[in-house]
Amino acid sequence: MKKTTKGALAAVAGGSLLFGGAGSLAYWTGDSTVTGDSIESGTLDMSVPDCADDVVAGTHGWQFDGTNATFNPASDTVVPGDTLTKVCDITLNLVGSHIGATLAFETAEWGAGSATGLTEELVPDVDFLVDGQAYAPITAAGTYVIRAAISVDFPYGTGTDNDSNSPLGGPALQAILDDIVVTATQTHDNA
Repeated sequence: MKKTTKGALAAVAGGSLLFGGAGSLAYWTGDSTVTGDSIESGTLDMSVPDCADDVVAGTHGWQFDGTNATFNPASDTVVPGDTLTKVCDITLNLVGSHIGATLAFETAEWGAGSATGLTEELVPDVDFLVDGQAYAPITAAGTYVIRAAISVDFPYGTGTDNDSNSPLGGPALQAILDDIVVTATQTHDNA
């Protein structure tokens, strides 16, 4: 037999040993188990608003011009220069290791039957206090008292005739303020 033939046979035999003889490649594995655990999410909860007369001493559900004068929608009317205010307390409970929250309110909508001339003049707004302090985004878990001061301003401005040809004239106009939704949106705080 020639040297080259012997060398080729030796190479084939060596290759068969490396590949396990059946044409498949053998390999080793090992494993290590990482222990799992229970994972629980935090929460963000808001209470039903408390807009009772005693939320702020002397205030009422709706009041005139930031005073103690009650505004009764069934019998009182507004004129330019009036501001109606309703003060409500809402409890916000945040649970989570890195939880925070921002506060906002949905733009007020006017219900069916509202007079456009009046709704275009009225300006709803909401100011927030958090635990009695000026609002800033909340950056930690905890229970907070959110005071929402909802105001509807009827600005006193340019004179207009209050007659039947005026957008604000003629018979008494009505605006029906729909519910105002206060929202707390969860943020992720790494602090």
